Amino acid sequence: MNQTLLKKENPAEVSQPEESKSSSLVEDKKSEFDCRKYRQFAVTVYLDIQNVLGHLLKDCTEQYPPCPTVALDRLIFEMNKRYSETQLQVVVSPLILTTSDDPNHQRLSAHQHLHTGFLMLSGLQMRGDAMFSAEERSLDEETLEYAWLVELTVGTLSGKLTTPQLQNIITALEAFVFTVEDAENSLRHPRPYLYCYHGTPQPQCPQTTSEHFCPTTDTIKYKMVRASLDGISLNLVESGTILCFQMQELLSDPLIGMEAAHNFGTIVKDHNYALTSHTHANIRLLHKQRFFESVVGPLVELFSTTNDIKTKSCVLVAIASLLPWLTHIVLNAHIQKLLPVLLQGLYTSDFSKIGEASINMERHDARCGSETRLSTLTTLASLLKQNASPAERHTSTLISFLMPLTTYHPLQTVGVKALECLAALVTLPVSVILPYRNEVSFFTAEEV
Repeated sequence: MNQTLLKKENPAEVSQPEESKSSSLVEDKKSEFDCRKYRQFAVTVYLDIQNVLGHLLKDCTEQYPPCPTVALDRLIFEMNKRYSETQLQVVVSPLILTTSDDPNHQRLSAHQHLHTGFLMLSGLQMRGDAMFSAEERSLDEETLEYAWLVELTVGTLSGKLTTPQLQNIITALEAFVFTVEDAENSLRHPRPYLYCYHGTPQPQCPQTTSEHFCPTTDTIKYKMVRASLDGISLNLVESGTILCFQMQELLSDPLIGMEAAHNFGTIVKDHNYALTSHTHANIRLLHKQRFFESVVGPLVELFSTTNDIKTKSCVLVAIASLLPWLTHIVLNAHIQKLLPVLLQGLYTSDFSKIGEASINMERHDARCGSETRLSTLTTLASLLKQNASPAERHTSTLISFLMPLTTYHPLQTVGVKALECLAALVTLPVSVILPYRNEVSFFTAEEV
């Protein structure tokens, strides 16, 4: 009785079951699903930075030129983050990079403007689109990135630099790349393994075998990069000399395209008044071959990719103006590449009309098609006389087009060269074709 009374009179023991019941209720409430923890969120970022001035750092002393300076008018960054997609865009306004010569380098007063060089990029736009999926992913796991699309649009790169200034920029860029890709001082991730695309560590994934790990998200992600460049106009200048690179811009110009095409041969042909050692020009060994090797690939590619007939005619004139001034050894290496292009352009019936319409030619330029045919046929005849085997698979096409040119009236020399090409094709091996004959049964008199 006393023990029973003590239990009833002890308040702590009486309240213990009540507390256990309340704690269990709290735990039940905590275990309930709270959808607020898994809410989708959206992020929109817009960043506009103006009037940026920076330096490409490198080792500098009093005897070396200073670091190149980069001036940026405007930098815009935009990002639109959603649950299933992330879109971002970077826009760079005109970017100007300036550099100067060695302070100890002395030039004449007339060439002091070369002391400072520059590179200017008219604009740059980068668009990125990342796509995510929650298929077969739990709510506690991150969404899976399955695609990354990038579009890069670069404006016109122009500039004027001397060779030491170009070397100064390259040195600064090398130092920048080395600093970014410094693997020795890079931070290591504390996790020694990677997660596969199932969301589990690679060694623990059921898809992992003894031969290979289950791939990560970056490995199987679809990636696409599309880039475009408007043009390049880079001038390498020095006291008394200039070298200019313009990427296929002049041939596509409707006003001066044909004139630029004719002047391709001016660089490689022999002159009595220009580009000689007597006029203080530095003539390097094999300069004709070097120039031809650098332009023949882009010219053929431009002819194959463009759909503009005027541009095609300018490319054909440019190639035809180069051929007479090159040796047969150089041309034989590219005959397989050039022959289909020349065949397509030589025998277009309205070639002279195309040239006449493209630049509104005067009377003395109206024979552009005839002169181009003559120049190309002269080179082709010379090549076929030495070795006609490259034209063996184009024999039927050559004969069908050379025959009408033998009676070419605007310029009789074209007909003579066409006959020389036909005479060179005679040296090719002759294919014997037997006529078709029905089988005839012969019977003896006894069988009849």
